[in-house]
Amino acid sequence: MAEMRSPAIVLRGRDYREADRLVTLLTRDAGKVTVVARGTKKTKSKFSALVEPLTLGHFLLRRGKSLDTLIQGEIIKPYNSLRKDLLLFTYAQYFCEVCERSLPENEPAVPVFTLLLTALETLETEADSARVARCFELNLLDELGFRPVLDACCTCGTATGPFLFTPVHGGLLCGHCPREPGSFPVSGATVAIMQRFLDQGFHRLAVCNVSPAANEEIRKVCAGIFRDSLGVAQLKTLSFLKSMESI
Repeated sequence: MAEMRSPAIVLRGRDYREADRLVTLLTRDAGKVTVVARGTKKTKSKFSALVEPLTLGHFLLRRGKSLDTLIQGEIIKPYNSLRKDLLLFTYAQYFCEVCERSLPENEPAVPVFTLLLTALETLETEADSARVARCFELNLLDELGFRPVLDACCTCGTATGPFLFTPVHGGLLCGHCPREPGSFPVSGATVAIMQRFLDQGFHRLAVCNVSPAANEEIRKVCAGIFRDSLGVAQLKTLSFLKSMESI
């Protein structure tokens, strides 16, 4: 059978049979793949740390019809600084969960791999974790082909606000057009921040001030598109983040 070598990030792991684990990887070269990691539930397994969620590593896989098998691997970076902080670790797991839920199996996704890696690296140093999350969400939607329409009303084309945002159509809606179910107001400042995130990504992210109100509006924009366009909703990590932030 064919083999594949690729750097990859562990998105999720779950028990499989008595001593094995099923591991979901986001590989650089083949996109999202599901791998059998044999014997990794054993305490003396040399691969047990390698297949922990959030681990960046080099992986050698034997390709299979439905499941690949882990042959060899080595850890590049375990992101220990994120694991030591519950909030940061939860944000990192959220990034992994939304990637897993959004991507099909075995389709190359180099830009998404690079985006997730950049988000994790930024999360280690950025003071505002929520700002990193909003930038990540918007750019992930862009890479998946669902970039929100932010330059004009998606119905009539006017560039004059104020605007609502309609998740159903993934764009702005002016006050003169019929209001879509589920639409909600977004401020001009929020629209400008989203455009900046989409145009510049994580470059000089720290200089971009995001108020709590703008953060919530961007979160609603992204959550709406993930739900209505990709069918991605009810994320466990996102629910946990909301409960932590409300404490």
